[in-house]
Amino acid sequence: MKFVMFTAAVVAGSKPEQIHIALGPSPTSMAVQWSQETTSLTKVKYGPTADKLEWTADTAVYPFTDGGSEKHLNTHHVARMTSLSPSEEYFYKVGNKADGWSDVFSFSAAPTQETIKFPVRFGIWGDMGIANASAILSEVTDVIENGKSFDMILHVGDFAYNMDNDNGHLGDHFMNDIQHIATKIPYMVDVGNHEVAYGFSHYTERFRLIGDSFAPRDYPTVSSSDGDGFNNWFYSHDYANVHFVAISTEIYFNYADTDLLKNQYDFIDADLKLVDRAKTPWVVVHGHRPCYCSCDDDCGDDAALTREGVDGKFGLEELLHKHNVDLYIAGHEHNYERMFDVYKNETTKTTTNPKETIHIITGDAGGPEGHEVFTLAQPERTAFRTDGFGYSEMTVYNDTHLHWQQFQGEDKNDKMFGNAAVIDQFWLVNENH
Repeated sequence: MKFVMFTAAVVAGSKPEQIHIALGPSPTSMAVQWSQETTSLTKVKYGPTADKLEWTADTAVYPFTDGGSEKHLNTHHVARMTSLSPSEEYFYKVGNKADGWSDVFSFSAAPTQETIKFPVRFGIWGDMGIANASAILSEVTDVIENGKSFDMILHVGDFAYNMDNDNGHLGDHFMNDIQHIATKIPYMVDVGNHEVAYGFSHYTERFRLIGDSFAPRDYPTVSSSDGDGFNNWFYSHDYANVHFVAISTEIYFNYADTDLLKNQYDFIDADLKLVDRAKTPWVVVHGHRPCYCSCDDDCGDDAALTREGVDGKFGLEELLHKHNVDLYIAGHEHNYERMFDVYKNETTKTTTNPKETIHIITGDAGGPEGHEVFTLAQPERTAFRTDGFGYSEMTVYNDTHLHWQQFQGEDKNDKMFGNAAVIDQFWLVNENH
């Protein structure tokens, strides 16, 4: 399938746009969301071949009005494709006959433990805007079209810069820019500080499909200026033999005096306690802000707040340590920094059977704020760091071996490469999860 890169904002109309998929609550389902202005019933039609879309699922409809002066309306449609066979390819289109159908797209259903086909590849990045991101998106598109597609995308916060800009039209533009990727590969996310406008409503509403599938049972909703929505601020899911936990580091900064901080902490603790390491030996926690970094003032009190919590309570680092989390992945800093195993700022500088969590910052996918240079000395805990635009790839080969690569798309003179180059890589070996 040939993918087309959108280069201009699409005005909301009757035909579906901003289409993206995300994992469903089991490998037998896949969720889809799109924007479409229509008064008629919409649905997703899907099936085993492009010319045999024999199954349908109706949608839940969620009107969302941006908080700006224009009161720009996006009507979001959320549906779930079910009864899928794990690891099999499916085709789908969304919309309706009255107002228009999308093109036909395809995806592969998530695997079960019995159908995993190693290696499993994850594309990972954070802090991607409209400006400066086109080269990275083009590079990722080339990777997909050349037959080395990712199985899942993970975007660790900060979208579009910002989704609420221009009365929300910039958010529409961004969602259309990633559509050629996000219609084929599950696009999983967590919330960043640049989503703060109107109570994080743009993030909450534009990724309702994730909350619809994974909102925690004990904390099912969150509240934005648009009202209550499914909780997609903190949640967890499995993919192959990896357990992912998404968190909102913004709760430490915007809701520290509310029950949300304790609720999230309790959720993470309870969720990680139930992980069956025989089935999902790899455990990855991801949030927007890092626990450790070494570029600038963000790496002082702000990092400590995420790491240690408010007044010494509800800090993330103790949970990572307690539950033997393999990786903590963050963005926020507009650079790439890979650390060794770290706990209380101490490291054994190993990636083989580490007893503590490996911390990685991959916030350099490209935004209007440009690079975030390293103004502080490189600490012992840091294995590699750079401030060029790029993205990360995590490849899981089995229950004990994971390979990480960082691709950079520009040279030291800020000129884009023809092809992204691997500038950092390592093997994480863990035989003692």
